[in-house]
Amino acid sequence: MIFVEYKIFNSMKYFFVVVISVVSIVSAQKKITIDNKLRLYKGMQSEQLFSIFNKLENIPEYSNISIALVQKDTTIFYGVYKENNSLITIPNKNTVYEIGSLTKVFTSNLLAQMLVDQKIQRLKEPINKYYKRSFANHEAISFLSLANHTSGLPALPSNLKINKSNIINPFKGYDQNLFYDYLYKKIRFEYNPGTTSWYSHFGTALLGITLCKIEQKPFEQLLIDRILAPLSMSSTSTKREKVREKLVQGLNAKGEPMPNWDFNIFTSAGGMLSSVSDLEHFLRAQFENPTNSTNLTHQITYKNEKNVAIGLGWLYYLKDGKPLLFQNGSSGGYQSSMVLDKEAKTGVIVLANCSLINTKESAIFDDLAFELLKSL
Repeated sequence: MIFVEYKIFNSMKYFFVVVISVVSIVSAQKKITIDNKLRLYKGMQSEQLFSIFNKLENIPEYSNISIALVQKDTTIFYGVYKENNSLITIPNKNTVYEIGSLTKVFTSNLLAQMLVDQKIQRLKEPINKYYKRSFANHEAISFLSLANHTSGLPALPSNLKINKSNIINPFKGYDQNLFYDYLYKKIRFEYNPGTTSWYSHFGTALLGITLCKIEQKPFEQLLIDRILAPLSMSSTSTKREKVREKLVQGLNAKGEPMPNWDFNIFTSAGGMLSSVSDLEHFLRAQFENPTNSTNLTHQITYKNEKNVAIGLGWLYYLKDGKPLLFQNGSSGGYQSSMVLDKEAKTGVIVLANCSLINTKESAIFDDLAFELLKSL
């Protein structure tokens, strides 16, 4: 399984996997024959259709998978729906999903734009001066360390209590008071800052909140002004009410409906909702006349010995000497993957309305994305 190598940063790569592991456990089921009713679209290869069926045949009933195959000046949008033990082709390029940690590349893009605009002077500048009090331990935390996960901060704050009462919407009650209490009084570090990469959702949330302080705008407005409006991404938002009519129901690994998550403080780490038609605009912006800020997010800022590196928000997988930009995400009822080859000007987006974390199928959407990219 390809994905094993992508997860070397730590066991927290998937968005809030500690929580999802509780809600996504699936019991063993007997093997059921799945009917292949997928149609081959014009411009697609039969091998691509085989990959889609082979990877998705075991997804839960009523799963809705949206795929974009991006190749230079052409894009093929392909939709898959499972019903009555059959995989069928549907038009769903405008269907909206929670995209989880794909949000992180948008947050880092905002950071890069503010650097280019000189709203921030340098990546290694500490964020501390934008806060009224000293952080616990009086540790300086840089913009760079938050964007490439080298801050040493934990994945989630210790005062985020996950229990039976909030497990299906765990971040709804985590407000500013709890956030600042942790930041000023309880913050701890898993590693010495700058020594290694430890994937931190709290770190990206802290980055987003700091950017909002500098611009004196809410995160949603920052996204609209700097990314969504310029790229005509009208079906993308952090506000569920804006996209409710297009939003597909999320499912757990058993195919049971899951509530949408209220990310609150963690919005800049995982709270965006989008469609493949919108995300295709963002993916293309990575290689079609990229701006200085876009190129900045691609620059490798951390690398280890395992063929994996990090830019700003983006993860790099160095396959056979070819750097592939990658990010994925998940929440209680959704998973997402985006991978692109900047040099070849190709990319793949996979959005799913089911979360298969902690099942034997947990990496199928990432595997499918990389397999399809190889075919382009």
